[in-house]
Amino acid sequence: MAMSKKLYNLMDWAEIEAVTYSEEDHPKGVLGAHPVRGGQTLVTAYRHDAKKMAIRFKGEKKSTERELADEEGYFAILVKNREPFDYSFIITDENGDTREEYDPYSFAGVLNKRDIQKFSAGIHYKSYDAMGAQIMELSGVSGVHFAVWAPSAIRVSVVGDFNNWDGRIHQMEKLWDSGVYELFIPGVKKGDRYKYEIKMKNGICILKNDPYEFEREEREDGASVVKGLHEFVFTDDEWIEKRDRVKISESPVSVCEIDTNQLYEKTKNIKKLAQKISDYVTENGYTHVLLDEISNDNDPMFCPSASVLSCDGLMNLVNELHKKDIGVLFNWDTVKFSERNGGLSLFDGSCLYEDPDEKRSFYPGGGYRYFNTGRSEVRNLLIANALYLILVFHADGLKVNDVAKLLYLDYDKGPGQWTPNMYGGNENLDAIDYFKHLNSVIKKLSGGIMMTADDESVYPDITKDADEDGCGFSLKINNGWFTDVSGYLAYEPLSRSAHYNEVCFPMVYQYNERFLLPLSKSKAEFGRRSLYDMMSGDDDEKFSNLRALYSFFMFHPGKKLIYPGLDIPEKLDDRFCLCLKDLLNLYKNEKALYGSDDLPECFEWINNISANENILVFARYSRDKKDLLVCVVNFLSIPRKEYKIGVPSAGKYTEIFNSDSEKYGGFGFVNQKSITSKKDECDMREDSLRVRVAPMSVTLFKHSDT
Repeated sequence: MAMSKKLYNLMDWAEIEAVTYSEEDHPKGVLGAHPVRGGQTLVTAYRHDAKKMAIRFKGEKKSTERELADEEGYFAILVKNREPFDYSFIITDENGDTREEYDPYSFAGVLNKRDIQKFSAGIHYKSYDAMGAQIMELSGVSGVHFAVWAPSAIRVSVVGDFNNWDGRIHQMEKLWDSGVYELFIPGVKKGDRYKYEIKMKNGICILKNDPYEFEREEREDGASVVKGLHEFVFTDDEWIEKRDRVKISESPVSVCEIDTNQLYEKTKNIKKLAQKISDYVTENGYTHVLLDEISNDNDPMFCPSASVLSCDGLMNLVNELHKKDIGVLFNWDTVKFSERNGGLSLFDGSCLYEDPDEKRSFYPGGGYRYFNTGRSEVRNLLIANALYLILVFHADGLKVNDVAKLLYLDYDKGPGQWTPNMYGGNENLDAIDYFKHLNSVIKKLSGGIMMTADDESVYPDITKDADEDGCGFSLKINNGWFTDVSGYLAYEPLSRSAHYNEVCFPMVYQYNERFLLPLSKSKAEFGRRSLYDMMSGDDDEKFSNLRALYSFFMFHPGKKLIYPGLDIPEKLDDRFCLCLKDLLNLYKNEKALYGSDDLPECFEWINNISANENILVFARYSRDKKDLLVCVVNFLSIPRKEYKIGVPSAGKYTEIFNSDSEKYGGFGFVNQKSITSKKDECDMREDSLRVRVAPMSVTLFKHSDT
């Protein structure tokens, strides 16, 4: 149908050309319904794939054919104004097939200026409810609202199965000068695949996954998948209420690190997986689990790897564990992101998520880029992702990996590979501010959320509150403790005296931070051998060392992180497993072992000067000083029949744990009866005991009044 002169004169041909060449960032200015003079409305559409188009007004059965404005697929019709002005298109393609569609450009925008202002300022903490692909209904029509941030793009389109992956059909609307694009597409539904086609300033088009995708195909260049966000119904209200009343510093925290991928591969059933984990954790006395390997990469951020667990599967797992009174932590790696073509790297043709300074974004080892935490929108993405895991997946905390790599501009970099900060130093000031912001937001949400920094550096005040100029983390993993103690135990017992200070040294800085002690998977992988192999001696000696290590670990100040199987499971027998189980339950039941980790007055060295004997003696108190435990550690292969130790208080001391017990595979060199202290000076104390000390052992005594 030829275009009338009247219609022709109403056309904005410059804008039409931008649409037809797919270079329009405000397509709603020319497409859709627009009032014109004479009390009429011009309805336009661009569909290069249509041979004919007609318009059908809501409530009417007949349709009116539209005029072809130009040969590139631009259609238009002039109609009298009517209220309400709802309509659909009848599209006939080259094959004569006909379908009816609503006009995506006839719907009002979803995001408002307040949304955009908050996002641009980095404080739209639930941006996962606004950005990405949101299933919704507008004006009674079901579809999906898409929103993406790409400020340097000439044009952004949504492409997918619903438009034959053609970027000319669904060009997105740029909102003001924010760089955020949006478009509601009627008829798109859950399960539809999509990507964003971004036209860069050089005219080249690239395909990118959605940074806020909730599901992705499990292949290297897999598309994002439309998914409803709030479909799973949690039934863990009782746990959440209890968690939010907890003070982490005064509570037992023993975390079992779980390789979710390995376990799920064996079960392939969420209920069985949850039962397997909860049975093991409950039986052994852990308080939390740390779910590892829930994603094969740190990009995507908002969905677990489909080869491991679906979103609903992961939510179901967390829900089941909460109902068994087990806290759930996630590994969270948001320091870096992949350089893969469809990811965040050079997202809109510019350095959007990475720093434009190559030396700032450079990640040693290649394949990744550091996040540019100096950019508000990037911080918004990261903080929203943390809240997404906590609020949507009900995670009880996050272990933030590789914190040191973001804190320091020169971490793992050589001379000339990094750019100093504005003061000439090596601290990443933007990252420090980001961590303060992140932890402040989460602390306001709930004091029971456990934010743990895996930080290899000596950066100060990691766990100091953000309002006191600290980074605000709940806990910091004490990697130095593991290095010092495991290194000490790797020596032959008779060679340990020269390294005695190494095993004492962690107490020098114990109260600088709130620590989580690790016997974790990352440490095993770093050393490329198990703890069992790191111990000296034959099998019996290795197990004695191992029992002593775990016992010292459990009685030392600090919360606990354990990876079961770190010790070669095939070598472990039931006796060693019983030892670990008893240690975990003892830790959970004795306030002196967990309730005062942050109070230096609740720890007391009794003997840390016996280097020749390789013996340590210390006391642990509860916060109110009503509970007193005395721990005797012998890291030498020599038994002591009547070893004299000073004690802080007179009274009766009962052995409540001995790693040399026969039931644990030891020799049974134990203190079977309670021992009453005597007025006999030792270790600069008036009262003392004489106790049996087994070789390569740890013994714990509980005090009571005579």
